[in-house]
Amino acid sequence: MNPIFIIGTERSGTNLLRLMLDAHPEIAVPHPPHIVKLFGTLVSRYGDLADDGRFRLLIADVCRMVELHPYPWECRPDRERVFREARDRTLLAVYFAIYDQYREYAGKRRWCCKSTFMIDHVPEILSYFPDARFIFMVRDGRDVAVSAKSSIFNHYHVYYSALRWQREQATGLNWLAALPPEQIMLLKYEELIADPPGEVRRLCSFLGEPFSEGMLEYHRSREAQKSGSLSLSWENTAKPVLRANAEKFRKSLSAGEILLFEAIACRELDRLGYRLTRPLDELLALHGEMMRPKASYRLTEMLLKLKAETTHLLRDRNSRLRVKKLLFLRYLHVARRGC
Repeated sequence: MNPIFIIGTERSGTNLLRLMLDAHPEIAVPHPPHIVKLFGTLVSRYGDLADDGRFRLLIADVCRMVELHPYPWECRPDRERVFREARDRTLLAVYFAIYDQYREYAGKRRWCCKSTFMIDHVPEILSYFPDARFIFMVRDGRDVAVSAKSSIFNHYHVYYSALRWQREQATGLNWLAALPPEQIMLLKYEELIADPPGEVRRLCSFLGEPFSEGMLEYHRSREAQKSGSLSLSWENTAKPVLRANAEKFRKSLSAGEILLFEAIACRELDRLGYRLTRPLDELLALHGEMMRPKASYRLTEMLLKLKAETTHLLRDRNSRLRVKKLLFLRYLHVARRGC
């Protein structure tokens, strides 16, 4: 069955969407270990994957990384099955074979991947799954920047959040124009929290699946309770839809931060229907100036990261696994050089 990919930018409500979809009786949506993102820069170090030994080594390392995921899966990937069932000798084939195993474990007909970074790999996905479905999940980038300041999985300074959001929305909008409407759907976070029943029904129609009431009761699921208990960054996933969780930037960002974000991403904010605080032509005139990095941005980024990392290290249940996973990936960058 054609798989589903949630693409866009982190901190855009994709964890909420994951749990809603996972509550469907036919769709399995594990928390993503970001296989392609984390191994994309490593895979060339394994050499010629036509060699069985090198391909097995890549599979073993990817599976071990999945096992160290700070959001633990309840099934361990079978390395020999991945070796036998991978469609070819590529990282993508390994990734898809692992997701097939999770789908089978979950007892469902279809899997979905919530690694939003796959927005940069749509052509490769289509080469394997021409009928794949893409959900382009969008949230007001200024609210994304607010959320990013306290999370540990992203940039922290508004400047870097704006650069990333602008690039990824531009990419998503291009795919929205290039792919047929039956293959890609724009889902806005603000519309999802304002009308969960209507938007979930629209989503099910797009996916060709029957609507399930359980999707609206996602927060009662064991998966949601697990998610909310592991990290401060995911605590809202164990709660019902936060209907008022929009336009937080108006109170949480300074006027200078709002201007910086809008000057960088004004075109994309405007195209997606998010109301700007200043005229578009004024922001476009400031775009070039605001795109220039400053040393103070990098310093603030480092300080915010240190604060967030310390807070999460002390309070998150998954801190030990997160550290082990980071150490394992650093080990691979050394040990697999020229292997």
